Amino acid sequence: MALYVVTQPESIKAIYDTWDACKAAVDGVKGARYQKVHNIEEAKALIEGEGLVLSPGLHVFTDGNTRGGVGVVVVWMSEEPSDDPVVVTEIATFVGRIFYGGLIPELGSDEEVQLALQKSRNVLAELGGLYLALWQAPTEGTLTIVHDYEGIASWMTGKWKANEPVVKAIIAACKSLVEEKNLDVRFQWQKGHTSSWAGRHDLARFNSRADELATLGGVRSSK
Repeated sequence: MALYVVTQPESIKAIYDTWDACKAAVDGVKGARYQKVHNIEEAKALIEGEGLVLSPGLHVFTDGNTRGGVGVVVVWMSEEPSDDPVVVTEIATFVGRIFYGGLIPELGSDEEVQLALQKSRNVLAELGGLYLALWQAPTEGTLTIVHDYEGIASWMTGKWKANEPVVKAIIAACKSLVEEKNLDVRFQWQKGHTSSWAGRHDLARFNSRADELATLGGVRSSK
């Protein structure tokens, strides 16, 4: 259930159950900082000033869109919660560039890629982001893939069964990368289009950046 958090100014700092209540509190208040959150844990972290901080280690944020744009942000977080995460690299590309060259037989040409995009909408690009994240991961590395499309973790963990031929082939290729590189992979879902206006929210911040890069990758592919 959605909640609304106001973190500044102190006089109206609180968790609000509805948008109407939040709007009434912030209307006309200079410097008000507020945002929608998705659960009470997230709300408490912001209201108490702790924020949503990445766990230590390597995190790869992935996103894809209906135009085939793929965005990947690789982030390293130290053991100190007070430290800022370090952006290792950012990638904006197109799903066709990831799978051209016979990796996935059904995606060997522009026409096949476009047809797959029409059928799957954003799913093909989301899976392209997953493959790219695993492909660039260091051998024997430990990483957390942060995604806003549920199928990323569901297909990789076996919660969902991949039946569509292209999806099945990509998931198989991703699992092969995990095995060949001896990767320890964790998955973390982050709801897309979440703001970080009311305080530190590392997950929302880098998910938003991956989305921006995916948009850039899709635009470049159309030129």
